[in-house]
Amino acid sequence: MKNEIILVTGATGFLGRHLVAALESQGFTVRRHSSAEGDIAHCTLPMEGVSRVLHLAGKSFVPESWQNPPAFYETNVLGTVNVLEHCRRSHAALTLISSYVYGQPHKLPIAEDHPLAVANPYAHTKILAEETARFYEQCFGLNLLTVRPFNIYGPGQTGPFLIPSIVRQALDPACDAIRVQDLRPKRDYLYVGDAVSFLIASIGRGTRGVFNLGSGISTSVAEIAELVNRAAGLKKPVVSNNQQRPGEIMDVVADISHAAAELDWRPSTSLANGIAAVVAAERATHG
Repeated sequence: MKNEIILVTGATGFLGRHLVAALESQGFTVRRHSSAEGDIAHCTLPMEGVSRVLHLAGKSFVPESWQNPPAFYETNVLGTVNVLEHCRRSHAALTLISSYVYGQPHKLPIAEDHPLAVANPYAHTKILAEETARFYEQCFGLNLLTVRPFNIYGPGQTGPFLIPSIVRQALDPACDAIRVQDLRPKRDYLYVGDAVSFLIASIGRGTRGVFNLGSGISTSVAEIAELVNRAAGLKKPVVSNNQQRPGEIMDVVADISHAAAELDWRPSTSLANGIAAVVAAERATHG
């Protein structure tokens, strides 16, 4: 129902900004929470009249989780417990945005029933958050939807993530080459607009359960760099340090058939078109 009041945590983050704008454009009333309103692990949330919380708040950069694990457990686990308590007391439904929690894949594509595995502190915090949410669902009757995004990208994404890093290097005249750690790893990249369309479709149907959120296609770092060069109209050389990360997962692709069957949802933005949008946005922002 479009007159619902939805609370979005992490509302000023990359996915949150896109989601809030799309929800409001479709007539939802959106309440926002970001770190400016208080620490998600301990703050009071504005729950009056809220029918569903979309919990996006959290720390997400894997290498940082190795450097500062306590901050990730505090925000991602205790933050989720705080959100769960607010939902329990207010009888609000919860959409929990999890992450890739499958570790080294046993087979590809990866379906939702694939065993979970801890590959890094970040993934561990997401598994613990999922387990806690399932406990609230089973013991307190929480209406729960768990979403496991793979690699979401799009305009406005900042920080050290792969696609914005490659785009910035490609467009920077001071960079003589695009430099990456390893050309080989393949990941499943989903355009942010497609992620948002899934979340809105799931709200409309009151969907429950666990869903992968990906494109169903895996793409290597080398292929990403080629697509960026093509979108930018450049032929900048790509240089690899040939440094494989410890425990690196070399290929990841989501099985998204569950989302297609239950929500009639499929991604509509090709990787080439999505990267072109990122390149155009970066040029518009920085000239």
